[in-house]
Amino acid sequence: MRILLVNDDGYASYGIKKLAERLSAEHSVTVIAPVKCNSGMAHAMTFGKPVFLKKIEDYPTECYSLTGTPADCVKLGMEFLKDKPELVISGINTEPNIGTTVVYSGTAAAAMEATLNGVLSMAVSANPEHQSDYDKIIDFFISNFDYYMSLASEKYALNININNHRIGNKAHKIVPIGRRLFTDIYIVGENDVKGVPHTLVGNPVEVENAVESDVYAYTEGYATITPLTSDHTDYRVLKAMTGSEAGE
Repeated sequence: MRILLVNDDGYASYGIKKLAERLSAEHSVTVIAPVKCNSGMAHAMTFGKPVFLKKIEDYPTECYSLTGTPADCVKLGMEFLKDKPELVISGINTEPNIGTTVVYSGTAAAAMEATLNGVLSMAVSANPEHQSDYDKIIDFFISNFDYYMSLASEKYALNININNHRIGNKAHKIVPIGRRLFTDIYIVGENDVKGVPHTLVGNPVEVENAVESDVYAYTEGYATITPLTSDHTDYRVLKAMTGSEAGE
């Protein structure tokens, strides 16, 4: 299978290199990934100015860095590669993309960009505590690859979250995203020629989640799967609005 491998942590990230190496044993893998970390870029795209593509040597597979966003990597890959990929895998992300963090995730957005191009896609995230955790996480992903493919569709992206070896994965749960909030803390620096610097940091806030949510399932030691689309329509509210307009 022809696989385009992208991420939001950059082409030099240990996770994407190890995943590329393992997948290339059975698939044709090309990596196009940001030249530097683009975490939190969501579905940002670069318009009206160039992005620079560079061949990377000494890499486990064919690899290119791009001075753009994760979504840029997918869009350019669709045009740049001679043979269109049959599958886009985005990851492995260094933090889980569960709950509302999906809104900010460049990893998840890259997978959804593939869906917009009619290509099967998966966003894969985890919680490695040590570099050695990636081997176990990738083992789990590879061993369940056929299962993930059986769930894949051009109509949605699969958002997959895998726990590290210490926590383990009891099984898979297919669940909707839950709520994951953070404290919003800005560290304010000294004024300079650019203005006053404000650096956003924060920690997760304890939020009650439904049992049938990715946040709850993941913290209970399950690998989670959620189908994602770029359609942000709230159909429940839409139905209520259009019903009231029609006098129903």
